[in-house]
Amino acid sequence: MSIFKLIATSVSVVTLVSITYYAQKTVNEQLTLEGEYSDAEIQAARLGATLACTTLLGGAIERLLNGLFSEN
Repeated sequence: MSIFKLIATSVSVVTLVSITYYAQKTVNEQLTLEGEYSDAEIQAARLGATLACTTLLGGAIERLLNGLFSEN
């Protein structure tokens, strides 16, 4: 594995973790402000935000990195 691929992979992981953190934080703040939701519902919404970020963004980043660093 080349050093550039390692750097790109590391940066993408840090970026994905950061985006997921801020998505969870935003969901938590918005649902807490509304005051209508229980802690379990807020946790479920945060889990949904995590799933959406990792699935959609993680998949897109993986395809991008595989395209950039293909062996062909």
